[in-house]
Amino acid sequence: ACNDNDESSPGNEGRLWTQGNPDFWRYTLDLPMAHEPGERYAYCSANLNLVGGALAAATGESLPELFDRVIARPLHFGRYHWNVTPNGEGYLGGGAFMLPRDLLKVGQMYLDGGVWRGRRIVSRDWVERSTAPRIEITPQTTGLSEAEFQDFYARGVDGYAWHRYGVRVGDRVVEEYEASGNGGQLLIVVPEYDLVVVFTGANYMQGGIWSRWRDAFVGGVIIPAITPR
Repeated sequence: ACNDNDESSPGNEGRLWTQGNPDFWRYTLDLPMAHEPGERYAYCSANLNLVGGALAAATGESLPELFDRVIARPLHFGRYHWNVTPNGEGYLGGGAFMLPRDLLKVGQMYLDGGVWRGRRIVSRDWVERSTAPRIEITPQTTGLSEAEFQDFYARGVDGYAWHRYGVRVGDRVVEEYEASGNGGQLLIVVPEYDLVVVFTGANYMQGGIWSRWRDAFVGGVIIPAITPR
């Protein structure tokens, strides 16, 4: 029972940070099951944070240390910030702060198949697997009405922590994949155009606003500007 778009959900991210158990991983694992796996889609930060628990257990490193070693230092990040849970563990569900140009580096590394300036950061296999379509995001899969759906989501498909959408460019639809954060923090990769775009914003809990940016700006302005006429 975890849904960030439902304030009554016991796994809602706001509740996660205000409940009394300092072990977020244990709290999440103890939540009741609302649906069978694969039956419904819900945006759930607590579930992604569980992936962080698996990473920490598999590597024996704290998440901030692992991120610094594997991503931040090889990509020459500037200043950045990680949220930590009350028991001192790194939080993977969101709330990381970094410079837009450093977020852009992550997209460029993915565009280049997991390589940054000649150095292998992640495997090409993982790049392909993590961005591959896994589940459709529709009113039917979320269990929402059309009006409710448009307040929180856009029609597309999800991979492993990546979202996939079609960007409208004139009379064509161009495939992209993106990492997005609440408020309009968007890292968009458009392989067909060898393009990586980053947006930042503060339209919190208003996905219906910033979900329109990819068509309005990427499809309507940026791609036409770099396309030979």
